[in-house]
Order: sequence, then C-alpha cells, then structure tokens
Amino acid sequence: MVQFSPDIVQFGDTIGWGTWLDGHYREHQQFIDIGFASTPVVFIPDYDLLSFTWNDRRAVEDWLNVHQTVHEALRNSTGVQGIDLSVVDLENPAYFALWLDTHAQEHAQIRQVLGINF
Repeated sequence: MVQFSPDIVQFGDTIGWGTWLDGHYREHQQFIDIGFASTPVVFIPDYDLLSFTWNDRRAVEDWLNVHQTVHEALRNSTGVQGIDLSVVDLENPAYFALWLDTHAQEHAQIRQVLGINF
C-alpha cells in the first residue's frame, strides 16, 4: 500500500510540508521493511527523515545529504536511476517544485520495482 500521498506540496505550504514529511518518512520505512524481508536481506539506511527545519540552512543541507545517502542505497538495490537529490536550493520555488517532481517520480519507480501498489 502506498504510504506517500500526496507526494507533491506547494511551496510555502507549512501544513502540506508536514504532511509530505510524514508520508515520505512512512514510505521510506516501508522500503526498509521490504529490504529486511528480502532474501538476501537488503539494508537501507534508517535515518530520521522526519527531522527537517526550514529556518536552519545547515540542518536542511544535512537532511538533503542524509536523504541522498538513503536514495543511493535504494538505487543500488532496485536499479532505479536518479539525480543527486542533495543539490538543490529548496528556498527557490522553481527548484523546489522541480526537486519534488523528480523525487516523486523516483519514489514511484521504486514502488513499482518493489511491487507496492495503491
């Protein structure tokens, strides 16, 4: 079952971003669970992807880097390709929207490979 919906949020929508973070975290937990249940076991890093603070640029950079590390592990285990999700200025509305769209597409591809359906 898809945990991450909606996977797009409008720039500046604080409540929507909180909903996005929650669904995003739950979906990553689902990926981790599927990896542990696989034979052989696939280890996906279990970082705190709920910790995100807009008003701390360093914390945002740290989150983006940790998130990229998780996606690299997912790509290695699923064969899904993606961009470097750590390189983005999330304070720019156009870059924010492009990053979200690219990220949503990657999650959809990962769900497809893992057999996660709506």
